[in-house]
Amino acid sequence: MTAYVVIDLDVASPEGFQEYLDGVGPLLERAGGRNVLTEPDALVLEGDWQPPTLVIHEFPDKAAVQRFWDSPEYQPLKDIRRRHSRVRVVVGEN
Repeated sequence: MTAYVVIDLDVASPEGFQEYLDGVGPLLERAGGRNVLTEPDALVLEGDWQPPTLVIHEFPDKAAVQRFWDSPEYQPLKDIRRRHSRVRVVVGEN
């Protein structure tokens, strides 16, 4: 079942966050994932959720997401991301 990672991204330091972006793309691909959407101006139809940037990644399944998230290679990038942004991350499977 395909898994989708939905990210509410608020970047505090674009310069610092670029280091994260440079490293995460290749790692995401090696983990079987791909970026589906990066939307800085999401259309809110109902409710009060307004992510500064909406990001969606696709993976083969939740297990692949978990392997990526927990991988030793991702941990330093996660630290960089946390220094330069705030995120909320959820995963759903279809």
